[in-house]
Amino acid sequence: PSCQKTCLETLRILSRDKRVLGPVATMEGMLVLTGMAMLRTGEQDWHKQETTQDGLQSEEEKRVVVEALKCLCNVVYNSAAAQQVCVDIQLASSLCASLRFAHTWQHEVGLFILRLFFLLSALRPDVRGVLRKDCQAVRLLTEVLEHTLYVHWVGTYEAARPEPQDLPLPAENNERAMEALKALFNLTLSESRNEVSILCLCFVIMPTRSTSGFLC
Repeated sequence: PSCQKTCLETLRILSRDKRVLGPVATMEGMLVLTGMAMLRTGEQDWHKQETTQDGLQSEEEKRVVVEALKCLCNVVYNSAAAQQVCVDIQLASSLCASLRFAHTWQHEVGLFILRLFFLLSALRPDVRGVLRKDCQAVRLLTEVLEHTLYVHWVGTYEAARPEPQDLPLPAENNERAMEALKALFNLTLSESRNEVSILCLCFVIMPTRSTSGFLC
């Protein structure tokens, strides 16, 4: 794991340059990265992802997963060929499978899974319909938000107010919530005006921070 982490850290830096991504933006290269990121693809059993990630014992093993996810974000952002490979290996379905286990995520793992989801849904409009209809991604992302923001419903459309003694939302939860909102915006952009309006309102009420640039 120590050697893998160092190699991935180096690859992450190199992957910021779109001119050198040829060897990585291939079926073989992307399968290596998704495997190291513990994302099961294609015909693999996505339900085993939670068990596989729970089996990581050392901090170095966890860093390997995080660095692989960061590399994937850079490669997908910079390479149209890599984006096509993501479609071919059904990476969107794998990401949705990961969303089902959001309550078990270590922070950085969850953050970069959501960022990769956002990038893929932003750069490949053809994937959005699959995510909405076949993968139920809107519902999954909504559940991620509810868990991340500690939402407690008291009615069909009414959430309980925070208690006065409640602590502010941790910065890590805030980061994951913003990535989930960005992904939701992509998926609902072409849907009904009401859904888009609700999401825009979410952007207004969430604390703001710079989102310029997505390279890791």
